[in-house]
Amino acid sequence: MKNSNTITTSQNIEVYENKIWLLVDEYINTVVCIHQEDYDSIEKYKKDIANNRIDMFFYIADRIEKPSNNDIELLDSIFNIYIRVCGRYGISPTLQMFGILVGINNMTFSDWANGDYRTASTHGITVKKWKETCGAFALDKLHNQDGTNANLIFACKVAYGMAETAPIPAGQQQGIPQQTAQQIADKYKDVLELPEMEKPEL
Repeated sequence: MKNSNTITTSQNIEVYENKIWLLVDEYINTVVCIHQEDYDSIEKYKKDIANNRIDMFFYIADRIEKPSNNDIELLDSIFNIYIRVCGRYGISPTLQMFGILVGINNMTFSDWANGDYRTASTHGITVKKWKETCGAFALDKLHNQDGTNANLIFACKVAYGMAETAPIPAGQQQGIPQQTAQQIADKYKDVLELPEMEKPEL
């Protein structure tokens, strides 16, 4: 049986591209003890994995060497693996969970993004890219689901700064007035009834 997260080389050998994928399979097979062939649909299998996502990422975090905060390229590579794991199992990635995975406090990410620390490197730009990626996953999930998910809408607003645009009433589109000419005249009739002002002498 082929493991879910391996690739097959040209020599027909099954290998893991990195330790994180090995740990994902190890967690699924030995901790949660579920196997894809035991499910009648791939969606149910992935949902059970997604329901255990927090424990899975703690499991992985406990078993990988934490990268140095200095090595933004390595952190970016791990983030790319992280979002692929999330994408494969229908998990919404967050900076908070990624921080747990790599052992970096969320406030550190905020400091980098705000330019308070490590301003001479690409740390700030990279964290902003990560945040945009997480936001894009959430927005994509919001757009591609049936019905409305108030929790996800709230997360998009709070975590990613997204805002709903207020709908424009149909009458205000294309410059169509909301009041009739008579309503406007009635509103300003008192002004029209004022006595005429005297012309100043020059």
